[in-house]
Formats: sequence, C-alpha cells, structure tokens
Amino acid sequence: MTRPHVICHMMSPLDGRLKVDGWAPSDSPLNKVFIGEYERLHAQFDCDAWLAGTNTMEEFANGKAPADASAAKPSDPPARPWRLADESAKKFAIALDRHGRLHWDSPTADEAHVVVVLGSAVPDAHLAELARCGVSYLVMPAEAIDLKALLAALVERLPIRSLLVEGGGTTSGAFVKAGLVDEISLLLCPAIDGTAGAQTVFEAGDDGIGTRARLELLSAQPGAGGTCHLRYRVAY
Repeated sequence: MTRPHVICHMMSPLDGRLKVDGWAPSDSPLNKVFIGEYERLHAQFDCDAWLAGTNTMEEFANGKAPADASAAKPSDPPARPWRLADESAKKFAIALDRHGRLHWDSPTADEAHVVVVLGSAVPDAHLAELARCGVSYLVMPAEAIDLKALLAALVERLPIRSLLVEGGGTTSGAFVKAGLVDEISLLLCPAIDGTAGAQTVFEAGDDGIGTRARLELLSAQPGAGGTCHLRYRVAY
C-alpha cells in the first residue's frame, strides 16, 4: 500500500466559504448544531488519522515558545527524519507545520496522538521541544512538503490505512490538486457567508484544479439543522 485512503472532510455554507463565525446570529444554537453534525460525521468515518495545516491546528496547539530559544538548543542533535514518541498509538493527528510555528502542551489532539510534519530547515531546538512534549515528528527531506511522499512515509511507519484531510482551503486544495483524494465529504449548511475575499473550501492557486478531478455523487443525506451531507468519489 503506497498511501492511505484519503477522504477530504469539510463543512461549508451555500457560498463555499470556510469560516463558521457569522453563519448564524451569535445567540443562535445553529452554529453549535453545524459543528456538532460535522464532528458526528468525523467520528462516523472512524479513520486511523486526521490531518490539518498550521492554521487549523492552532486550535489544538496550546503550548508556549521557550522564553530563551538559544538556551533550548539541545547538546545532542535530535533524531531525523522520524521520532515516534508513542509506539503503541493507534489514532493519529497529523499537523502540517512546515516552519515549526506550533507549540504543544499535550501529545494528543482530539484523543489522537500528534505527529508534526516539518520542513528540512526546522531547527534542532524545535525538534527537542517537541520531544520534551511527547509529540512525534517527521522532518521532510526538503523545505516544501511533498504530499505524495508524506503519505507514503506515513503508511510505511504508522498503522494508517485511512486518513481524513480536515485542513483549510489551501490544504484541501493541495491534496486534490496532487491527485491524492479518493473521496470528498462536504457538510453543506443552510447559511450564506457573503464575506468578500473569504477563503473557500478549495484553494489551489492561480491555475486551480480545473478538469483534473472528476466527481461522482455517492450520497446526499439530510442532517440536523437543515444540513445536507454530500459524498463524492474522486477520479483523475
């Protein structure tokens, strides 16, 4: 198996925007209903791992940077490319953090063991910080993260056969653009964002995705609060 089965799981109002705030009045329970439906579907997929980019993972990374970065430099170089802090872990939260911006105070996120994926230029001090927190990490061979190589590395080293991509539009767009998504799961919410310039569920640069992806509807199921869960098979 060269890579896991990848499902891109997202939620969106009718105009395809990403930010949940403002989809309903602040005193309305609808926002909680929308998020509850999304999380229910996440659990229903029961994938071995979920993956998100730096901005999305900020919600889970609640640690603080060392006050004196120079003092935190380890005397011995940390292991590269892999450090597995929990060999017994069965569920994983994969954080794409190329520049090492995130700081952790726990080795788990949403009850899954955290594995941080970093670019080759990440300093040893940051790797040592991750090790102290009990967080696993993978340093990629280049500063840019090759998504195909990343998935192959995850399958080779970890018991991951299915993966939910739950990042922002840039992360989701990059996976589809690279031809690495097998299914799209979209929770469509009865709301209209309308904010000018707001990020959409897929962001793939100026040349976009275009005709690279072919979508086949698998199911459309109504849910709580007027939501509708759409599932598509993706072919390239």
